[in-house]
Amino acid sequence: MRRVHHALRAISFGAAMAIASAGWAAGFENIILSATEDADASETSFSTEVAKIYVSADLTDEVKSGSKVTVSWIAVDTGGVAPANYKIDEVDLDINMIENHVNSALSRPNSGWPVGDYNVVFSVDGKPMETVDFKVK
Repeated sequence: MRRVHHALRAISFGAAMAIASAGWAAGFENIILSATEDADASETSFSTEVAKIYVSADLTDEVKSGSKVTVSWIAVDTGGVAPANYKIDEVDLDINMIENHVNSALSRPNSGWPVGDYNVVFSVDGKPMETVDFKVK
């Protein structure tokens, strides 16, 4: 199996993220949000000092070869540090027959993560399919 990796750029305004994952939608399973790369369990909140937040997901048969998976990192509410529902960063991944797993990561800004509510949105060919919520405390 080939894994798709992408490290997202650090955001300039900082954000500490906590993660509460919802049920899995068609196309994605085994979604893990963690402060540790290749973790086995998901976390729901992160410290403002965590160096990097990682997300990974297995793709199901609903994600066909030739699809584009987009992983978007969103600052939902940071108490005014960023506008509501601010897209911090995103990556587009072209899926081929041998890929069945995606990874992405977001690095801590130099000033630290802003406290607040965040999420990661997985989309397939422009259609949002799964959202994983988290907090930075």
